[in-house]
Amino acid sequence: MKKLIIFLILSFMGFANVNAQKSKVSYGLFNHVGIAASLGTDGIGLDVAAPVAPFAALRAGVTFWPKFKYNDTFTINDNNPTITPDVDIEGKLSVFDVKLLADLYPSKRGSFHFTAGLIFGNDNLLSAYNTSMFIKNPSMYGKLGLKLGDYRISTDKDGYVKADVKVNSFKPYVGIGFGRAVPRKSRVSVSCDIGVQFWGKPGLGAVVKDDWGEESYHKFKSSELDEYDDEDLKDALELAEKIVVFPVINIRISGRIF
Repeated sequence: MKKLIIFLILSFMGFANVNAQKSKVSYGLFNHVGIAASLGTDGIGLDVAAPVAPFAALRAGVTFWPKFKYNDTFTINDNNPTITPDVDIEGKLSVFDVKLLADLYPSKRGSFHFTAGLIFGNDNLLSAYNTSMFIKNPSMYGKLGLKLGDYRISTDKDGYVKADVKVNSFKPYVGIGFGRAVPRKSRVSVSCDIGVQFWGKPGLGAVVKDDWGEESYHKFKSSELDEYDDEDLKDALELAEKIVVFPVINIRISGRIF
């Protein structure tokens, strides 16, 4: 994926360079190129940009969140005597997105702009797995699982379970901002963007096993959890389901190459 992104960005820059040699119109179709770094709620970003008209520009790049881990203890309410009540878990955040955005400037000389575009990335926002064994008998690894509502999240042959907090891998974006994607009056400029990504409804997904031992992937709803399940997990899942759009606020530092 990363090699493909680099190839697309380099191709984009090469196409812009060819058009720059042919075009005589200032800030016309791909006759200038800018590069930018950004920092905001959507993570760390890198992109290239080029004008397509005095009042419009295109941006292509990537955003990612630094990876970090979170450790907690999960309480299991299960009547099975072979299962330990408490299990240690570790969560890992991993977000990497590719963005294709278009800026529209109502004024040909102004910096205020509307932005719309597409964001593609991994759908696993957060992955979690157990770091302590909660099944006392190793012979039951792969047979027993972590009970959640009316389901059991399957264990593998080593006694581990894995669950993911999922969002849509395709995330439309709309927003507004101030600043030009490609600086005009100087080589370097600062701009900002405010908008939203449409994530869809996040949910907890995992491989579950039915009473006949058949496995399938299931995306849990908060309503499927009962009073015996971990309260912190229920609260977190209820909160996550309300975040169908993700607010984006970022600052970009742009530099014009030519």
